[in-house]
Amino acid sequence: MPPSSPAFGLILLSHGSKDPVWRRNAEHLLAQVQQAQPKAAVACAYLDWCDPPLGPAVAQLLQAHPQLQHITIWPLLFGVGKHASEDIPALVNELAPQYPQLKLQIAPAMGEDARVIQLLAGMAGEYLQAAS
Repeated sequence: MPPSSPAFGLILLSHGSKDPVWRRNAEHLLAQVQQAQPKAAVACAYLDWCDPPLGPAVAQLLQAHPQLQHITIWPLLFGVGKHASEDIPALVNELAPQYPQLKLQIAPAMGEDARVIQLLAGMAGEYLQAAS
């Protein structure tokens, strides 16, 4: 394995939508991560309506980076509802036996990160100042 090959990967898991424009933000985030870390093993996946779903995204990431040992699945969801608390863990539990060489880990949902809330609060303050 070359020294520059990543052992850790990241999947940006979004909800998805029938509207093809909806996926633009997730793909923009993916592009920003890839630009900042060109050798990173990172991909998008979607829960509904968009491709690829989580299973094929894991397979594609592993095919592109066969040396991966760990993939973090980061739900790009603002809140912890049924998707974050039930659906995503069920999907990961279903996938895990297919990839015994991988550790599949679910990160907290995006909206659960205090840094995201702090950023949004700052933005809200800017909108309030602009309105006055």
